[in-house]
Amino acid sequence: MLWQDIPDLENIKRHLVQLHQQNQLPHAILFKGEQGNAVLPTVLGFMQYLYCDHPQNNYPCGLCKSCKQTKNLYYPEFKFILPHFSSAKNDQSEEADMFKTFYRLIFDNIFLSFDDVLKEVKGKNKQAFIFADDVHQMIESVSYSAVGNKYKIICIWTPEMMNTIAANKLLKTLEEPTPQTLFFLVTSKPDELLPTILSRVQQITIPNFSNQDIIDYLVAKYDVQPNRAQEIAQASNGNINKAIHILNYFDEYEELLNDFRELARLSIKYDYDGIDKWMSKYENAGREALKKFLEYTLNVFHYSLLKDYELEHLIKTIQIEREFISRVHPYVHQNNIPKLYEIFNDAYHHATRNANMRILLNNLFLRCNEVLKKKNNTQHV
Repeated sequence: MLWQDIPDLENIKRHLVQLHQQNQLPHAILFKGEQGNAVLPTVLGFMQYLYCDHPQNNYPCGLCKSCKQTKNLYYPEFKFILPHFSSAKNDQSEEADMFKTFYRLIFDNIFLSFDDVLKEVKGKNKQAFIFADDVHQMIESVSYSAVGNKYKIICIWTPEMMNTIAANKLLKTLEEPTPQTLFFLVTSKPDELLPTILSRVQQITIPNFSNQDIIDYLVAKYDVQPNRAQEIAQASNGNINKAIHILNYFDEYEELLNDFRELARLSIKYDYDGIDKWMSKYENAGREALKKFLEYTLNVFHYSLLKDYELEHLIKTIQIEREFISRVHPYVHQNNIPKLYEIFNDAYHHATRNANMRILLNNLFLRCNEVLKKKNNTQHV
């Protein structure tokens, strides 16, 4: 993977190169942008540029020994950190599985999201974290001087998933940086980081892609017909990874939609046998699958509110979801959407904090029953 593989973003690339050439690179940069979009590829591409022996026109050459190493995301001075499930020093299997899955997936799709990795690894009912030991090993790795004029680069993917001890260890390291060391923090949720960490990094926002960027990428990379690519780009709302998922995993979006449709139906009727079956599915699928479903429902509520205010042109989704939003509109409307947001946000909050899944889901259905059974018989004027 090289910077050349990332559509557009020339201004961002040029800005980073200029910082390097003018010896003005800060020791810590927070790259923020949507998961599964350009933020991680941009950081990895910049890493390849910095290590390239013969960069040309703001791009790595792709031919030197360093480029051949970094093409496989390997370089002696580069360390990549991502969350995993186990903090036990004698249990390395789950950590190895996480890294193995990451490296396998990113070579198929450079616009990888962390959810893509979680879907493929063990430990579905566990919460992934970056642990204190990970940061400690990172500190040890940067305690030695870099070789020659090359940087030591530490890339932390989803730093918001550091536990408290790890975050405080990182903070101390950022306060007393080792010479010739760069820290790249890659996140879609900067607000979840410690304010003290945010105060010690320079923030760079990586924007979403334009529809035309996504259309061109799908046509060139996946040989998609332009009309189909345009429909997918419209629904992806500027996110290439979402566009790829719509293209390759349409059934996954349809399943999330069906699960929400079933949740709404069961909540209104309060059919406990059906509810028990629905809950068992997500107990078996795991905590991360539930979090993804809850995020999906929040999008549905957002689109329903847009429809209520006759702003359908702002709804960025696939056709079957548009049709469902129209059908569910009598039950999900401006009078109850604030309460539904509260209910599903609460459920997401407790899911991330390892709440008992059955208790959490029972509470979700009870609260939804109270809200959804009140059908809206008035229309917005």
